[in-house]
Amino acid sequence: MRYFENLHPICIFIYFVAVIGMTLACFHPIMLLLSLTGAFFFLMRIKGGKGAGMQLWFVSSIFLFIAVANPLVNHRGVTLLGMFLNQWITLEAIAYGLTAGMSLAALILWFGCYSEVMTSEKFLYLFGKIAPASALLISMALQLVPKLNRQLGEIRESQEMLRPAKKNFGGKVGTAIRHTSTLVGWSLEGAVEQTDSMKARGYGLKRRTTFHLFHFESRDFRFLCGVLILFGICVIARAFGHGTMEFYPRMDAVITGQSGIVLYILFGVLAYLPAILEGKEALVWRYYGLTK
Repeated sequence: MRYFENLHPICIFIYFVAVIGMTLACFHPIMLLLSLTGAFFFLMRIKGGKGAGMQLWFVSSIFLFIAVANPLVNHRGVTLLGMFLNQWITLEAIAYGLTAGMSLAALILWFGCYSEVMTSEKFLYLFGKIAPASALLISMALQLVPKLNRQLGEIRESQEMLRPAKKNFGGKVGTAIRHTSTLVGWSLEGAVEQTDSMKARGYGLKRRTTFHLFHFESRDFRFLCGVLILFGICVIARAFGHGTMEFYPRMDAVITGQSGIVLYILFGVLAYLPAILEGKEALVWRYYGLTK
């Protein structure tokens, strides 16, 4: 039912490299706003409104912290707006804080989308033969936090059924220590079992063959060509100085002519492409009565 997850792993990986790379390379409010909203809509399509809302609540707190803290500690700029605690507040510092907050929030959302779509199986398929040890290590590191959260939830449920937690402070501390020790032991045991299992299967050997269900189809070719064309034009425009702006001592103009507008449109298409494709796939399934 999902279009993006069924693409070939190389297409998925190249897309995330392109969009995250442009997000890092372009420090511009319009570019980062497009990247942020594109990542949020994509996350909402793959995780639902509740999951995306929880993620948005987390990144919103980070965004507000950076946006508020920067003008309080950074007083550069020539456009003075007022005084706060005997310190000048400048328009440039506020604009820089908002832009920096959007940059970090967009990166967090894109990496959240990456973790949902680019599974460890796909990552090992791409890099298992090139660098098997590094690919396995990176794959285990990327799934470590979700795995620990899932295991911790299972431990809490089982412990509540066997031994209800005490409501006082000492009982809560004892319960937390017991949960942590169980989680650490379970994680270490799982890591050892996974290592032995991969070694027994001959993982990393040059003559070892692997089975996979990934096939590069015409749909993948069209998607990859479109992403590379959009990304190539955006890189060329960025090389000519578009997609970024200076904030100190005085802010540059947000719109830098027709070339900048073309860059914003093309990058917007690149950022919103997954959400558009996922929405189109959902409409097709709904049209044929396969979903509610």
